[in-house]
Amino acid sequence: MEQTSSGILTERRPSRLYSSSVLKAARQFWSYPASGSATALADRLRESPEILAVGVVDGDGRALGAVRRDGLFGLLSKPFGREILGKMPAREIMEELPRYDAHEGLFAVAAAFLGDDPETAPEFCLLVDEDGRFEGILSSRDLAGYLASMTQDDVALAGALQERLLAGNELPAGEGWRLGAYSRAARGVGGDFWFTRTLGDGRVFMALCDVSGKGVAASLVVAMSWGMLRSFELSLGLSALIKELNRALIASFHLEKYLTGFFAIFDPATSMLEIADMGHAHALIFRGGKAKKPLFGQGNLPVGIEPELEPDIRRWRLGASDLLLIYSDGLTEQENARGDELGEPRLAALATRALARGRRLEESLPEAFDAYRGRTPQQDDVSLLVLELKA
Repeated sequence: MEQTSSGILTERRPSRLYSSSVLKAARQFWSYPASGSATALADRLRESPEILAVGVVDGDGRALGAVRRDGLFGLLSKPFGREILGKMPAREIMEELPRYDAHEGLFAVAAAFLGDDPETAPEFCLLVDEDGRFEGILSSRDLAGYLASMTQDDVALAGALQERLLAGNELPAGEGWRLGAYSRAARGVGGDFWFTRTLGDGRVFMALCDVSGKGVAASLVVAMSWGMLRSFELSLGLSALIKELNRALIASFHLEKYLTGFFAIFDPATSMLEIADMGHAHALIFRGGKAKKPLFGQGNLPVGIEPELEPDIRRWRLGASDLLLIYSDGLTEQENARGDELGEPRLAALATRALARGRRLEESLPEAFDAYRGRTPQQDDVSLLVLELKA
């Protein structure tokens, strides 16, 4: 530790910090001798409002306790406070605090210090070396703030990585048909994703999945699932793909995470869809200016909750001017300021009007979604996938 002295206080700044050390979260490094005058300490603290707590040390620098700024000035404010404190050394007014190894891992100390409820944790704890010498004082507020900052950084990085995954997706199109897609996470990173891929025989694989939960944990499932969809030999068929994905999710997440998903292979030559709707069921077909709820088979379980999964595969032929919309429930379950959900009937009406004006749904529906929610925060991840046929 580097030491700098100012009057009767000594500041000990860590000369080297490991990224995982709890010292990274500490902001208070001032110590004071146990025999030093309490009033002299108060006078020094008046000049340094940034010092919230001071470690009390013996002659060898070992931490004995701490003096909190507000506690010391509370004593001074009492009748004859200064006269009483003038006769006291710091050791007589110090408090005992929880103490932890300054080089212990950040998360281990956080679990012990903050416990299950940071609101009820002690305000400060002492950080000491292996010999009990003072290294710093950590506040529960600083620790919680540091952890929050780490989480924010992790979410930002995970979000950037997820954006790269989606950016790597292709949106194939051909004579008389096209694909469109849109996705936006509610918390910077999320559990919705879409994926498309052209097969060697000209058919097109398409999927839209919604992972249980939100945030970084859900993004781990997204990354693994997206990688499997990209590398799997899709000529083996939808059933083989879904069984393999199911096995991987159960082996990796032990039934704690699952996904609903719409998986399909589209044949442009015949307009035929081979479909596995795995507990998703959020789809609309637009034909002749009207919306219709298709029944792709509602008996399939989500992927990742049943070890022996046997997906029901259906076939559906699209008409010459049909448009198929697949979406995640974050779109229809979004509430406005009155607490009313957008809902599927309203979604169908919005999409029908947009199509009548010649607009693409992957552009118009996000705009309509934001207009509906107004200043109400986006409550869940939102994704949609569009397969449009032109006569």
